[in-house]
Amino acid sequence: MMNVPFFRLSPLLTEEVPLDCVDKQKLEQMIQETKSYIGEQMDSITKIAQYLKR
Repeated sequence: MMNVPFFRLSPLLTEEVPLDCVDKQKLEQMIQETKSYIGEQMDSITKIAQYLKR
């Protein structure tokens, strides 16, 4: 087996948003949920950045 780190960064949104969505309220909610998810995943994001800097 390969010794390769694996990271999955996919925020779970409260509702499914189609790619062609133009509803400003839904898009703003999606942005806020994604920002919150990023904050929760900072340890993983830092590790990914360290791997990429090698």
